[in-house]
Amino acid sequence: MTSHARAVAGVAGLLLALAPTVARGNGRPPATTSVHVRPGVPDDIYLAVTFGLLVSHDGGCSFRWVCEDNIGYGGTFDPKYEVATDGTIYAATFAGLRVSHDGGCSFETATADLPRGDANRFAELWVDAIDLGADGTAWVGTAETAGPNDVYRSTDGGHAWTAMGLATATIWWKSIVVAPSDGARVYVAGYELAHPDDGVPDPTAHLRRTDD
Repeated sequence: MTSHARAVAGVAGLLLALAPTVARGNGRPPATTSVHVRPGVPDDIYLAVTFGLLVSHDGGCSFRWVCEDNIGYGGTFDPKYEVATDGTIYAATFAGLRVSHDGGCSFETATADLPRGDANRFAELWVDAIDLGADGTAWVGTAETAGPNDVYRSTDGGHAWTAMGLATATIWWKSIVVAPSDGARVYVAGYELAHPDDGVPDPTAHLRRTDD
């Protein structure tokens, strides 16, 4: 190789080394998925990202990273989050509802302490619907493909949960909204896939409402 060729090769190698690259986590570029502010504490910001959760207690001047493993999930999944007035963090994942009472330092799986078969247990089930009432009451709905689903409510900051009587083997509960003007009014939506052999020929949407 001539000196000119070596020089060209060297420049090409340098340019390749300096070429911009995209940082990736879980096989995709880092990105934000949602942002939450603790009610009544505007300096507490919770930024959901594709690599976990970023928590700020100084209005966004600095953030602390909570990794996916600590929250209790992995891969390209993005949890749905809610933050209560008392700072409790709820993360709805495919492996259950993860709850933190210490600002994200540790998480526990809701109802994991209950025995299997208990009507109020939904640990390890896919939680895909979540909302909080103005009084802190937490509502979740499950959307597990291989098991029965229901809607659950907690009035003590996510420690104890009660099934709300919407148990089903065919419906996935996908959304819950608590009316801002009335915490007793709650809307729950889901859908049922087509099951021709069971007399359900087409996908069916379901909407429930309670006022009490």
